[in-house]
Amino acid sequence: MSEAKQARVGADSARRVLELLFAFSEDRPVASVRELADRTEVPLPSAHRYVALLRELGLVAEGERGRYHLTPRVAALGRAAQAAASLIDLAEPFMRELAHEIGETVLLAQLVDGRPVCVHRVEANRRLRLSFEPGQDLPPVRGASVKVLVGSMAEADRFAYIDRWLSGGADAERQRAEFVDEVTQAATRGWSTSSHEIDDGVWAAASLITEGEKPVAALSAACADFRLDDDHRKYIVDQVRATAERISRAVRG
Repeated sequence: MSEAKQARVGADSARRVLELLFAFSEDRPVASVRELADRTEVPLPSAHRYVALLRELGLVAEGERGRYHLTPRVAALGRAAQAAASLIDLAEPFMRELAHEIGETVLLAQLVDGRPVCVHRVEANRRLRLSFEPGQDLPPVRGASVKVLVGSMAEADRFAYIDRWLSGGADAERQRAEFVDEVTQAATRGWSTSSHEIDDGVWAAASLITEGEKPVAALSAACADFRLDDDHRKYIVDQVRATAERISRAVRG
């Protein structure tokens, strides 16, 4: 099977999994696999496979008589989506102003259900090729935004997160030590940088957005490293930090 055909098959499967998830509603909060298959016109064997995947992801749970219902994790994702949408609306003009000022791509990232996610992106005139799109998870232990988000966690949660993603093996121990050091710095400063950590040739600076004492998101600028010298990097860090503070003031109202 060609790569293009594999991609289409994968996208079709993902779409059908989501269709099963959306088949639940306030009026129909529980359903058997057969009922879900009938509602979505997904073949019954495939529906069983997709429901098993949703169970594995913790999005549905089995109740009495083989009938399934959504879990609180779905509600949490819904609340996160609503919060992200509100934040995006508020942050958008600041992000566009920053992208215009520095001529670089600006991103907004949040922790969603314990995972770092890029929730919004504003492109500069000089577009930058990145390996992720808005809505996608970020690599869990790489990148300036991730360091800032993990650094904003309570210490116990921070180390639980690090232990979840970095455990086992000599190389993992080295990575863990380096990541802990960088996250600790980010926690102290409220900002961080990264170089070639997610995408080759990309340098980034990120700063924390807060609502009072509560961490809300990370604002970052992703830049082509070859265009930068030390003075320009410092300038971008200063602009990102200033914009994150302006968004934080707007969030606080």
